[in-house]
Amino acid sequence: MTNTTKFGLPKKVIHCKKCLMTNQKPFSINETKNKSGSKKSGLLFNEDGYCYACVYNEHKNKIDWDLREKKLREMLSKFRKDDGSYDCIISGSGGKDSQFQAHILKDKYGMNPLTVTYSPILYTNVGFKNLQNWIKIGGFDNYLFSPNGKVLSTLARESFINLLHPIQPFKLGIKTFAAKMAIKMDIQLIIYGEPYAEYGSADYEQTDSPTYNEDWFVNDQEIYIGGLSTSEIIKKYNFINEVDLKCYMPLKSQEVKNHNLNVEFLGWYLRWDPQEIYYYAVKNCGYEVDDQRTDGTYGRYTGIDDKFEWLHFYCQYIKFGIGRCRFDVSQEIRNGHITREEGILLCKKYEGNIPDRYLEDCFKYMKLTNSEAFKIIDNFRPDHLWHLKNNSWERLQELDQLNK
Repeated sequence: MTNTTKFGLPKKVIHCKKCLMTNQKPFSINETKNKSGSKKSGLLFNEDGYCYACVYNEHKNKIDWDLREKKLREMLSKFRKDDGSYDCIISGSGGKDSQFQAHILKDKYGMNPLTVTYSPILYTNVGFKNLQNWIKIGGFDNYLFSPNGKVLSTLARESFINLLHPIQPFKLGIKTFAAKMAIKMDIQLIIYGEPYAEYGSADYEQTDSPTYNEDWFVNDQEIYIGGLSTSEIIKKYNFINEVDLKCYMPLKSQEVKNHNLNVEFLGWYLRWDPQEIYYYAVKNCGYEVDDQRTDGTYGRYTGIDDKFEWLHFYCQYIKFGIGRCRFDVSQEIRNGHITREEGILLCKKYEGNIPDRYLEDCFKYMKLTNSEAFKIIDNFRPDHLWHLKNNSWERLQELDQLNK
């Protein structure tokens, strides 16, 4: 009997002893290689039973943040321009993180950032308003790129059917957009938010670095979108050609080397706390929260720019047993804003709730009926997490089994 499951993750679900994250949380693989049947590796734990996201969070208490900020100033001084031209790129939708990054770099550290936005699949009203607030209240120049909608809806549909990952085309586009714009605008510095170690992607001693791994947006091999190779997509859909897919394509390694592109994590230099970042964005860029609680969790201010975010987190819950609420409470437990017991209660109340608010919009965009979409969703339920009883799905290895 195998000890791994449908997606290559461990059959036995293990919870972190501090937060509520489990070993079912997959590492982000290179999306250009993601296809049906791809196996994933899960969140790592140390020998004491703590996930590496929590281990890194404890490590942050030992960091000399004054020294880190000094290193930030030294790094920025190498790229700062005094001729009025842009000296760094901040990529974002206009959410709290990108608002914080752009504003503090300009206001406190004297940089001249160009903000660039790869459009979400379906902007929410509050999401688009926050983009405008970022530009108008925060005070930034911005390039907004919106990909071919006919092609995107087709790719989102393929990604949903083949991978249960409807935002994969967006992920592919946004990962390379900043780098492509940097090359086009002759800007050598891109700054992103939190580093890899923040979410426990590996032992923090291996990933605690201020620089971005160029492998994330470089690929010289065959590319997959929605589980299909680009040649398969073009063959299947006669209205799609290579130009239509260009915005999803990664960079070639030689392009990055020729441009001497530098990519840095601001969260390595400044302590990253999503709640404090939210307060900063509200104060300085007019960031607005949603007018109602987000389906599947308890908050109103995180991941609210794209209607597909609601569907994405529900798909994560189906495939890996980890919903939007668990992501939120785990982060807040690590940062000391709530207790583990409070997190368990919140997850019992909200985890896995069907995100009714935007489901119909998403299904319609992908040209699927509700019954067709839920049939696809049910096909991705792994049998070590789900059991069909009396025509109703039951979640196995649930929170009730946790030792508080």
